[in-house]
Amino acid sequence: MREKITLLIYNEAGSFTQRKVFSKRVVRCAAAAGVGFAMMLCFILFDYVGLKYSSLKYHNLKTENYTLKADLKDRDTQIESFYSRIYALQTKLLKLKELEQQIRSCTGIGGKSKDAGELGVGGTFSLGMEETIWNSEFYNKFLTSLDKEVMQLDRDVKDQSQDLQALWETLRDQIIIQQSTPSLRPVEGGYISSEFGFRSSPFSGKREFHSGVDFAVHRGTPVQASANGIISSTGYQGGLGKTVVVDHGNGISTFYAHLSSYNVKKGQKIQRGERVGKVGSTGRSTGPHLHYEVRVNDKPVNAKKYLSEYLAKNEPS
Repeated sequence: MREKITLLIYNEAGSFTQRKVFSKRVVRCAAAAGVGFAMMLCFILFDYVGLKYSSLKYHNLKTENYTLKADLKDRDTQIESFYSRIYALQTKLLKLKELEQQIRSCTGIGGKSKDAGELGVGGTFSLGMEETIWNSEFYNKFLTSLDKEVMQLDRDVKDQSQDLQALWETLRDQIIIQQSTPSLRPVEGGYISSEFGFRSSPFSGKREFHSGVDFAVHRGTPVQASANGIISSTGYQGGLGKTVVVDHGNGISTFYAHLSSYNVKKGQKIQRGERVGKVGSTGRSTGPHLHYEVRVNDKPVNAKKYLSEYLAKNEPS
């Protein structure tokens, strides 16, 4: 006889209401079905939780990937900016050094610029660097090295600019000295009729000292300043007749004598080659000529030795 299971059902008052009889086989099947359903529910729940986790992980990875791409783009922009600045500084520095060398070559001013090989150089990414650049430690070191290179180039440009400034000041001083040194011939044409030094007087025949150089030219020939300066005096000076005196600084002055007229006044600034008057024969003179005189610390010196044409002829080869 098969074993059966009886289920007695009572109401809330405790009175018997129903009785159900089940075979053990049915109960086992029901239990097995319940366990199977519970297991299926657990599997479904597990899959659901796994899918939610995978979805969240995918979303996080997607966000991280977007952030990394944006970060890499920013890094590329930073590095490109560094290289652009380095290139600009290198170009500027090379041009400054070339200019300095040209100035030194043209003027003969001593000193030497650094060779181009001594300058820092930039570069581009090498193969594999794109992968390494994702490494934050490497990236920070890389940016630090670029920053140091930029700072060094900044210092080099500043130093080079200071060198050029000093060179320009030296050159400017030389230009001022050159422009203020009486080297230009005071008249065009004619010839030197009387040299500087002792000579026989054209009036008495006696030996006398001639303090200037006489240029024999036609009356009215323009007389020009032999260098930059300031008119220190104009007027009649005894035997020199109508005379203009120019102060060139550094104790140097020039005299333009026996003029027929002059067109400058005391205190006026005058430039090299600018007209001061016209040739005449005023004062103690035998005929139209220019008495040209150079004085250093108020002492007459040989004016001809200041003239560029004399210097060119007597320049050592």
